[in-house]
Amino acid sequence: MFNAKSHQILKWLEYLYVVVVLGFLTQGPVLKIWEASGQINAGIINTTKFATYLVVQVPAIVLLFRRGINKSMLFGPVGALLAFCAWMFLSIFWSTFSSYSLVESFTLMVTCLAGLYIARSFTLLQQLTLFLVAMQPGLIVSWYAVRNNWTGAVNFDENYWIGIYFNRNSLAPPAALGLLAAGALGWILLVRRPKYWLLGVLILTDVIILNLGLLIRSKSSTSLGAIVVFLFVWAFWSGVRWINRRRMFTFEQLRQIIYPGFLFVLIVLTWFSLRFQESLSRVFKSNVDFNGRTMLWKFSWSGFLDRPILGWGWFSAWHTPNFFHERDYWWALTSTTWSHSGVMDVLLGGGIIGAGLLILAILWSGARQLERVFTQTAGQWAFAATWFVIAASTQESFIVGNHFLWLLLVASMVGSRDEPVSRENLN
Repeated sequence: MFNAKSHQILKWLEYLYVVVVLGFLTQGPVLKIWEASGQINAGIINTTKFATYLVVQVPAIVLLFRRGINKSMLFGPVGALLAFCAWMFLSIFWSTFSSYSLVESFTLMVTCLAGLYIARSFTLLQQLTLFLVAMQPGLIVSWYAVRNNWTGAVNFDENYWIGIYFNRNSLAPPAALGLLAAGALGWILLVRRPKYWLLGVLILTDVIILNLGLLIRSKSSTSLGAIVVFLFVWAFWSGVRWINRRRMFTFEQLRQIIYPGFLFVLIVLTWFSLRFQESLSRVFKSNVDFNGRTMLWKFSWSGFLDRPILGWGWFSAWHTPNFFHERDYWWALTSTTWSHSGVMDVLLGGGIIGAGLLILAILWSGARQLERVFTQTAGQWAFAATWFVIAASTQESFIVGNHFLWLLLVASMVGSRDEPVSRENLN
């Protein structure tokens, strides 16, 4: 009796720990905690934040290694993912700013391992619940900050909300993930209809309203566009599931026809949205920040062509004087030190080899997840969440250590711990 009770307590403590980790990796709470100290001594605050992120993630890595990683996972997409992180770490040897690459590549690996811990330890239902709960404290405090006129909570010039996240494009992703996780949990409740399912749906509806309100008031085009991609991917695989219930696909058909077709459609849509982004921005009257990134991407692409194979070293290019050589004109126009794109960060940091490893991990993980689409309630989540992060990362640097979207991408690619699910209730 004591052992069973102790096990239950430890399980709930682990849930609480994961909520804290995910909440901290939204970065807003950590930045808010150390905000006052940063105003007193800005020189030491980056080290303090780095230590904070590291401390909260270390237990996840310890638990991951204690539970182990299957060899079948290592000789697959997980191996490719770890190889991507290892390549970025090795880039310190040819990096143009090795000390910076060392820190950034180390945090990239740490958060990747934290994402593997989430995938290895929890079922899909548990993951969705943890993601949902973890997003809410920062969002609720942000709503409170706006309502009580906290300094910096609102940009009054353009009338958008920031909350405690210091940037609207940092407030919007937690709101978006909370919204999507609540929707996926609602889907599961409607399909399974457990005891008190109606009460659960009502609670989730309230959460959706709060998260959607914050998302809309942030006026973030990046997260809204990523949600559109999520919904498209979810609808695609829902349609495939519906057809499969009436005419069973063979695994070979899934792997050789449907999955490549899915990838082809996404690639075409991605190319179209990027190629005509400025035109679409004018049609929908998007803000200048959204379409102005085209200039940064041209600048980044030019830098990538200088070192296409190995890259400049993970996140070192924008801190390297040689990167701006013969491109001073672009730097004067952009007046920034980052590319506003995880895709460009990967190309600049690791070149073709680094980008190839990440693409291999993404495509391979999708092929490994195909069966789960049909055998798991809300099995669409893995694909939809993966491409949600990828879509958001075309506009912002979200493929980076100490950020919950990189953790979400890793966890979604790897999947979840299996749980017994009846096929007859799948929808």
